Amino acid sequence: MPRPTPKTIFILPLLFYAAGCKVKVDADFTSAYPQDRLAAIAEARKTNDPAAVKPLISLLNSDDPLVRLVASDTLFRITGEDLGYDYAQPRAKRQEAIDRWVDWYERSEEAGK
Repeated sequence: MPRPTPKTIFILPLLFYAAGCKVKVDADFTSAYPQDRLAAIAEARKTNDPAAVKPLISLLNSDDPLVRLVASDTLFRITGEDLGYDYAQPRAKRQEAIDRWVDWYERSEEAGK
């Protein structure tokens, strides 16, 4: 089965909107609702906001595969790094890559001080 691309993922909500399906969405990385988390990711992606890196890393552990996919793609777009993360890997493999992301983030924060 082909893997969905982030471009495809961002087009789907536009199609629903064009069809008249309007849902209130609040962009929030910590929301219980995936659509709110996706909206926050979309804003970070649009602005290439480095301040979004830490919350994006936390979303790599989401139960929602779409949130994981778009978060990882946005992290790559902002940082130029992927650190071996694959949203479709089993949880244990994803956790190894998340640990690499956390280490990378902590090192980059140290370098910035």
